[in-house]
Amino acid sequence: MLEKIALQKKFITKAQCLQALEACRGADNLDLALKHYFKKENILTDKQTNMLLDTYAGLKTIQKNQVFGNCAVDLGFVNEDRFLGEMTRQKQILSENKQPEFIGKIWIRNQTLNLEQYHKIIRQFKKEQAPQKTAGSSKPAADPEPEQTDHALDKELDCGVMLEIDICGMAAYIRKTGKFKDTVTAAKIIEQLADNGIVYGLVESSDVENFIKSSGFRINSFRVARGTDPVPGKDARIEYFFETDHLKAGDIDEDGNIDFKNRGPIPWVKKGSLLAKKFPMTEAGEGRNIFDQVLYVPPVTDIKLKYGTGVICSSDGLELHAEISGTPTLDRSNKIQVSRAFTAPNDINFETGHIDYDGEIVIKGTLKTGFKAIGHGVRVGTVDGGEIRASGDITILNGIIGGTAYARGNVSIKFVQNSTIYCLGNLTVGKEIIDSRIVTSGAVIIKNGEIISSDITCNKGLFAQHLGTEKSVPNTVTFGVDTFTARELKKIQERIEYTMDGQELIHEKLNSLSEEISRDTINTLGLVHKIDRARQENVLLSKSAGDKTAREFKSQRQVNNRLLVRLDGELNQLIDRIEKKKSRRRKFKAELSRLESTREKLKSEQSDFTQWQQCNPGVPQAVVTGQVIPGTMINGPDVSLEISKIRKNVKIFQALVSKDGDTKLEIDIVDNTKPK
Repeated sequence: MLEKIALQKKFITKAQCLQALEACRGADNLDLALKHYFKKENILTDKQTNMLLDTYAGLKTIQKNQVFGNCAVDLGFVNEDRFLGEMTRQKQILSENKQPEFIGKIWIRNQTLNLEQYHKIIRQFKKEQAPQKTAGSSKPAADPEPEQTDHALDKELDCGVMLEIDICGMAAYIRKTGKFKDTVTAAKIIEQLADNGIVYGLVESSDVENFIKSSGFRINSFRVARGTDPVPGKDARIEYFFETDHLKAGDIDEDGNIDFKNRGPIPWVKKGSLLAKKFPMTEAGEGRNIFDQVLYVPPVTDIKLKYGTGVICSSDGLELHAEISGTPTLDRSNKIQVSRAFTAPNDINFETGHIDYDGEIVIKGTLKTGFKAIGHGVRVGTVDGGEIRASGDITILNGIIGGTAYARGNVSIKFVQNSTIYCLGNLTVGKEIIDSRIVTSGAVIIKNGEIISSDITCNKGLFAQHLGTEKSVPNTVTFGVDTFTARELKKIQERIEYTMDGQELIHEKLNSLSEEISRDTINTLGLVHKIDRARQENVLLSKSAGDKTAREFKSQRQVNNRLLVRLDGELNQLIDRIEKKKSRRRKFKAELSRLESTREKLKSEQSDFTQWQQCNPGVPQAVVTGQVIPGTMINGPDVSLEISKIRKNVKIFQALVSKDGDTKLEIDIVDNTKPK
């Protein structure tokens, strides 16, 4: 209720309200916790706090009156019209920023109820303890907390002072009545306060003596005792510095549609990164009212930082850091771990989205159609229509069907069907390659399997058991040709050229902006000169005010003043334009720097591929231990040959062959069982 009142009175913003609720979450007495939070954070002034608490106390009284009155009506002690009339009067008092009074005391005072009826209503009041609706409200009223003692008291003491105690028993006030005599002693007043149970938080005797001597406390009240408010503690909490649940509903694509496959990047941290920080609990402090009764505060709870492999804890036990670079995870027991590899325990589908991770990826299930796994190295059970891109090696434990794999390392797989594979290293297949396209800078190795209806391009040669079947479409094999590296170098060169075009365009924009800023700066200096000249003329005109032609000077000064206003406006607009152009120039320079960095990385990548190409010359050969089917097309770096008859256990290679005294390049086939 406290934050609702504060919002209604516009003492706090919605953001401050949310922060306060978050800070006090878990407190048993939320209202009390919020009160101390607003005070501690200096969000409310003392005046606002007092006004807020007064309004809050008034609403609590109204709610309490509602429940008490309903009980009185239900028991037949008060008719409904009288009850509603009193409630209307009490709400009117509250609307005037005054404190309403407990309706039970009013009815005792005006003899609407006797003490026996009053106590019967109180017993019924305590039995119900159910939230009631306040008049005119569509929401349940807050719990009136009947179990809390009502300490409110207005009583005239024998010493001639009026004693007032607030409803919470946290403060006592005294003021002089018409019966008060200056001969009363401080000890007498303190004694009578003790007779009424007030023994804690009393002021000094000297302060009571000053009260006796002062003439200002017949109207104003003197606070003679004050209790100690309980101080709510704070539960320990943990703040995490990585995405504990990175999966999103999906990204928005360029057309404004939700891409449900792209559910966000997988978190990755560097070694030494801060993963979590614990904020220790703050012990609560019990309070006491003026009757020396202890005011209970709810206990606070502690929480432990739990961590496993890949995580180290700071010496003070309050921070967790990554021991290695990898994927941070938070399990259901709130234990943090960091793994070098990101592990997906099941299939990659709409539940997980694409997997894009700057490290090793382990997929224990299947990479489904339409989904991607992008990482350094990828290890997966099966690929069923999915796509893999790896800067390192790819291992597919079973097979790939209708999928695509790209690796700048080696690829190891059980079988390939209706798929496309590009790799920089070797492709090793356990069983067969069917209806697929293979492009590799290394070798294709399938010693115990066959290649059927496929297009194979390999730089380091082909090793297979069977090359085709009698009923299948013939294969095409190209060896000794590094198509993969040539393709990558072409793509890199295109990106370099695109980056350079972008740099050139930005340079043009920067030059144009610099020229505009220079012109605007010159115009600014001209405007400043005009303004200075107009001001100097005004000074001279002011000195000539006593001359006979003062009226003309006054008219000229008015013209100058209008000119100054116009020139000032033009100057401000011009300065604003210059600042905006400078801001654009800074953004262009930042983009230029980014493009330059991208170009340097691409050139380094280009150099690496060129070096690879130079260090890995092609091996134009194929070794087939089984049979090669007629119609198989063999392409070397320079010549080609279509196999015309079944050949078994042969080695096929490009070589210089001498015939009729002439030497030329041909595709040669030799029996692999005979020594070379």
